[in-house]
Amino acid sequence: MKSIVLDDLDLHIIRLLEEDGRQSFSLLGEKVGLSKTPCWNRVNRLQNAGVIEGYGARINPHKLGLEVRALVQVIVEFADYKAFEQAVNKHRSINWCQAITGEFDYIMHVLADNIGELDSLLREELSGLPGVHRFTTSISTRVIKAAKGVSRR
Repeated sequence: MKSIVLDDLDLHIIRLLEEDGRQSFSLLGEKVGLSKTPCWNRVNRLQNAGVIEGYGARINPHKLGLEVRALVQVIVEFADYKAFEQAVNKHRSINWCQAITGEFDYIMHVLADNIGELDSLLREELSGLPGVHRFTTSISTRVIKAAKGVSRR
């Protein structure tokens, strides 16, 4: 895939959209020194190039009654990785999952109402996902930093 060349204005737009993806093109343009249409053209170019993949709301899990956050590191039988990934994508309690290097194959962020629900989730559901050989779980006690996005320039 061919990469897109980003200038300082593109990076500024990306940072501002990461902070608030709902702002109007007029306001965004004002912040970066462009009128509405050239700003829209820049954002559209970034979307078409795949730099901006989408927009969404950041939801506070505690407000939904999800009090327990756990990080689950998983070892999966190599032959079953596709089935495992498909199952993970369908599972409502898995917030995100990443393939990793090292001792484990994947790390997942799991949300649960309480410790009892997490225990059931681990024993009855996650342990039965395709190819799961072994997993280890750590409970998150608090979030120190949660990324809003990836721009760092």
